Amino acid sequence: MPLSQQLLLLGGAIVILIVVVHAVHKRHILIDDSLFWIALAVVLVLLGAFPQIVFFFANLFGFQSAANLVFAAITALLLIKEFRNTAKISTLKDRVNQLAQEMALRLEDQESEKD
Repeated sequence: MPLSQQLLLLGGAIVILIVVVHAVHKRHILIDDSLFWIALAVVLVLLGAFPQIVFFFANLFGFQSAANLVFAAITALLLIKEFRNTAKISTLKDRVNQLAQEMALRLEDQESEKD
């Protein structure tokens, strides 16, 4: 891996790490949700610092280039993350609907008690 790509990967990973830590500090993101991004940034820092790891796994799994392995791995991780987010959103939508229905029933009970 050329030094310029190695430095770009390291720089990008460090920027991601700084952004995530800043978002946690400003309470824009929960610590639980930030763990994925912190782990991803740490892995990218390791891969940027030790590109031999990528070459080893690229050869092991039969990728033509190490970049293809990185793209495939990142794509797979982001798809998994998106699926988990979709599952969380679905659960939250269901909870909001249940709460809205409960509130409507309570308001109806309160109005019927007044009459």
